[in-house]
Amino acid sequence: MINIDIFDKYINKQLSKEEEAEFKLKLSNDAEFSKAFYEHKMLIETIVSLETRKKLKKQLEEIHQSEFNNLRTLDFQQNKRGGFMRTAFIAAATAILVFGAWTFLLKPHAEQKNELSELKRDVMVLKYSKDVIVEQIAKNNSKNQKTYAPANQEASAFALNKNGYIITSLHIVEGADSVFIENTQTPRSMAKIVYTNKQLDLALLKTEASIIKQNIPFALAIGHCEIGEKVFTLGYPRNEIVYGEGSVSSLSGAYNNFVDTTLYQISIPLNQGNSGGPLFDEQGRLIGLIRGKNANADAMGFAVKSNDIASAITNFASQNNITDIHFLNSKLNIKYLKRTEQIKRISPFVFNILVYK
Repeated sequence: MINIDIFDKYINKQLSKEEEAEFKLKLSNDAEFSKAFYEHKMLIETIVSLETRKKLKKQLEEIHQSEFNNLRTLDFQQNKRGGFMRTAFIAAATAILVFGAWTFLLKPHAEQKNELSELKRDVMVLKYSKDVIVEQIAKNNSKNQKTYAPANQEASAFALNKNGYIITSLHIVEGADSVFIENTQTPRSMAKIVYTNKQLDLALLKTEASIIKQNIPFALAIGHCEIGEKVFTLGYPRNEIVYGEGSVSSLSGAYNNFVDTTLYQISIPLNQGNSGGPLFDEQGRLIGLIRGKNANADAMGFAVKSNDIASAITNFASQNNITDIHFLNSKLNIKYLKRTEQIKRISPFVFNILVYK
């Protein structure tokens, strides 16, 4: 059973340093525990917000009652024109204030906070951090390692098939002068943009990187996931590949007062650099492309559905008579492997994408 008391103690900063360290470690390693905590945290925030709104609403009602009662008891015969106009002006201004504040308060809380955050890393800001400086020193001390100018932005990408096609998010590569991919098994390789889809925030690239010429061990899943289905992602929120897991929490994404049926909403913590990365189901099938996250909610991400990706790219290939854009063989799956083995097979085909502008 999840201990609600420990959640509240962590939120209220009542844990010792040792207890807090242990709590954070469990939060990182236990997906069920993490999901339960973030749901509890959002519930507490909602309750607090509602209580605050009730108090403000009561205060505004008192102001409204006071001002308009005073206006009704005015003796028009005893007030000069200027005094009456000043009082009327104050009353009108108060009415506008009350109406505007009332309207703001009565808006659904989720609509005020539901904003989509795109997850690309601004490397020009990060390059002077301690970790990056140490990395550059290590590279410079290696005779066999080439050094490169830092990219403007970095994020994630993954192989679509063994003919050199790569998928990532459009907002990462849009306006790029040049794009490269790399990972621990693939040296930096140039990739060219061959197709973009603004609605899906989708970009299809092509590269000559040799690793992609191998058989890719995962398949594109054509079909919908169910709410509660376990999923995981691999990506580059930093300079090495990072694993994250969670579940599908909704069959559509809602942000900026808009419901997008091309997206899954997922309960996975995501960070800058995760955009463009793959989303897999428990069988290791590719089910989506990481789009971004809710800017004001923890562990609430969005991924473009594989069905819509397949449809868009198929239409593009058909209209342009391109024959080598096909999807991963559905017989190539890794569903019987342990998760650690799945990750080992998949990782070579997930890339850090580097964008120069």
